[in-house]
Amino acid sequence: MNTWTEPYEDEYIKERIEELRIAQQEAAEKGKTLVSSYEQFWLPCLNDLPDVDYQGRDHYTAPYGMFDPAPKAPFHGALWFTPKPGAELPALLMNQREWKAGIGVVDLNARTVKIQSDEVEVTFTSINISESAAELLREINRELVRAQAGVYLYRIEPLRDAVPVPHLYPDGRIPILSNAHTRADVTGYAILKDRPYQHTLVYVGIAAHKTSVESLWASLIRGKGASSLHGTSVLADGEVKMMTHPLPEFNVLHAGIVCRKALPGKWEAKDDVAYALVFEDEAVEEKLKTLTIKRLQETLAFPIPDDWAQTLWDYALDAEYIQRLDIGGDCRGGVRIDLNKPWVDLVQGLLDQDILKI
Repeated sequence: MNTWTEPYEDEYIKERIEELRIAQQEAAEKGKTLVSSYEQFWLPCLNDLPDVDYQGRDHYTAPYGMFDPAPKAPFHGALWFTPKPGAELPALLMNQREWKAGIGVVDLNARTVKIQSDEVEVTFTSINISESAAELLREINRELVRAQAGVYLYRIEPLRDAVPVPHLYPDGRIPILSNAHTRADVTGYAILKDRPYQHTLVYVGIAAHKTSVESLWASLIRGKGASSLHGTSVLADGEVKMMTHPLPEFNVLHAGIVCRKALPGKWEAKDDVAYALVFEDEAVEEKLKTLTIKRLQETLAFPIPDDWAQTLWDYALDAEYIQRLDIGGDCRGGVRIDLNKPWVDLVQGLLDQDILKI
């Protein structure tokens, strides 16, 4: 994540905005429209216009008018467009407006930018705060041009002392779960990075349209590693369960897909592992320890007293009988419990050393 806390200003953009405004006014006074032969701020681009024919020496014609070099223009490739009387103009050449320089205020917590310049006021939401200030300025200006807002930014300022807004991903980077046919935003995940080319998926939450959810679900239940997360193939650990909840205001489904081995009470004697997952925000480590002991009480053939929780947790982690999962989003903690390990030997050794007591 590129963190920036000071205002960012591009003096070049500020100067160019004023130069282009003056050049546009001069063209308008002569009944013409300023056009650029390449992408240039908010100006109409010649390459985006239909049916344009090159006549030589920077002269072009079209059924709706002519393009000639603009004298004393502030940039190379500037053209004046003269419309033919009564001709129907392309949308890019219609309703030309005066553009003004503006400043954007970026709320890094709410991930919004508010732009105001005289009577023009624009707010964009869901901006990518992981970009650098320069990249973010360029991205905002692209959106302003697309929306024909009439204001172009040369400066953005971070909003100070904003009320924190909780986000699933503080850095603003939302993971994607995808297969060969579709993709979905990931609201949370728990994976084991056991292989460099393929990771074991324990839990994933996704938000997408129904068809995308069903496609990704089908890929996971087939168990062939046809889905990828963070750009790496993921394979669910055995049988998976799915619960869905509609989000009608966004016209999508939220689906939680979790391995059966991670569901309390659903472990079976044939399983070689069990998982413990925590989704609450507070006291995550303590809740994870408690849940892990409950899973051990459920799966091991000998009793595990509750007061062994801290000691057994520490020694099992150190011996890698318990492995932490890579988690994110709404999954706040997770571990894999390897039931193939000699748990009896571990517990007996701790009893012999009076580290554990009955």
